[in-house]
Amino acid sequence: MEELIIQFSKNIVSQNVIFSYVFFFISQALQVLFPPYPGDMVLILEGYLTEIANLNIVLVIIIAITSTWISSIALYILGKKEGEKILHSKIIRKLFETDKVLKLKKLFKKFSFIVIIISKFIPGIYSITILSAGIFKVKKTIVYSSIAIITSLHHIVLISLGKILGENWTFVFRKIEKYNKQMLTLIIPILIFYFIVIQIKKRIFK
Repeated sequence: MEELIIQFSKNIVSQNVIFSYVFFFISQALQVLFPPYPGDMVLILEGYLTEIANLNIVLVIIIAITSTWISSIALYILGKKEGEKILHSKIIRKLFETDKVLKLKKLFKKFSFIVIIISKFIPGIYSITILSAGIFKVKKTIVYSSIAIITSLHHIVLISLGKILGENWTFVFRKIEKYNKQMLTLIIPILIFYFIVIQIKKRIFK
């Protein structure tokens, strides 16, 4: 699938710039709604294509973030509207790792928005996490803001790397798993510290 997407992307960029932006938007929507789709690879590829095709990188980043945010919100609303019965859908069970839903419920109760942020760096987990947030009625403001923050950080980093590295962008893709682990190593201590500070603050002003 990856090779087909790469070739297809290069053909689009060389033929129609406007359609390139449309393709980028659809790609990020597919990453959320169709988890087998290699969204991270496409983000890096988009950065590379901005370099060789003179595309506006700011516009590419905005399109990618907007698409992911809208798709994520749609998934959250779907989960909130349908509740746990959606987990019995054959399509949902085929696309998402529904066996992790109960674990996510416990994690949401303990760590709230942190679960959404961390899920972005674990392949195949982000989409079911957002769906679960809807199913278990996690506060809308928490979900929306968490998605916006982590999506912006994640997409800016990957698209920028693709642009900076140029022809070497495939090296980054091969190292994505390692990159995700490094990002988690950096982010988790910060989030734990933040969580501890919040708990201390609550106890002091209780």
